[in-house]
Amino acid sequence: MAVNTAAIKSLLRPGLNSVFGDYPMYPGQWSEVFTRNRSDKQAEIDVETRFLGLASLKTEGASITYDNNMGERYTTTYLNQTIGLGFIITKEAMEDNLYKSAFPKQAQSLRRSMEQTKEIRGAAVLNNGFSSSFPVGDGQALFSASHPIDNGVVANTFTVQADLNEASLEQAVIGTQQFRDIAGLRVMVKPTKLVVPPQLQFTAERLLKTELRTSTANNDINAMYSLSTVPQGYRVNQYLTDPNGWFLMTNADNGFNYFERTTLETDMTTDFDTKSIKVSSVERYSFGVSNFRAAWGSQGAS
Repeated sequence: MAVNTAAIKSLLRPGLNSVFGDYPMYPGQWSEVFTRNRSDKQAEIDVETRFLGLASLKTEGASITYDNNMGERYTTTYLNQTIGLGFIITKEAMEDNLYKSAFPKQAQSLRRSMEQTKEIRGAAVLNNGFSSSFPVGDGQALFSASHPIDNGVVANTFTVQADLNEASLEQAVIGTQQFRDIAGLRVMVKPTKLVVPPQLQFTAERLLKTELRTSTANNDINAMYSLSTVPQGYRVNQYLTDPNGWFLMTNADNGFNYFERTTLETDMTTDFDTKSIKVSSVERYSFGVSNFRAAWGSQGAS
């Protein structure tokens, strides 16, 4: 339905003091989690491959052990989807509006809507990360204690979920140091940053930026601070839906990916029959994660 004169009746007569409803927006936050990639296909596919495992003892005169288990294991598909929004405003509403400098601001609003939609879709990868309804390539939820590897499993979450505090953050760091590849070899993965919802920003500040331990009378150093265990500090993501959830990001390769198939395009045209103005925006992209080792996550205990 088009925006008509009835929808802007206050803008058709003099004496109006101001038109408001356009607020500042948070800066882009999805790029703190996802690596930007260009795409020229309908879908992008990442394949995790199993390479050689541990070597075996060779006794005198015996043959060397050969590992025949190399090959593809898990596949992650990024399907580029088109996201769009638009509005229509009648010719009469444009002509009769006395405050054209203040209205319409829909074109600017349209861009903001597209940007916030992208933020929500990106954050959904984390928000849905504990649900088996949104599995990663190995069939497990993104954050699981049972990611399958040869002869075992790997965890990137707690068996019993924990609130963000000194002890739980230390255990998350240790957990990332226990990551193994599919063949069972230990891999060197290091934390990079902590991503938290607004409700946990003050806890994150105290944990990562104080030289002494918090919530204790002992004059101990804050080991997390002195070792620079989380070198990039923390980031607040306004689009995380769980006030108790928190995520320790790592430097693991092929982790959280954003594929951009078509950049944001905005078009404006005049309808031949009605003379109404149509404005629309579309872009095409996908969010996802190929390597669960890119983060350790917790839903919190509360």
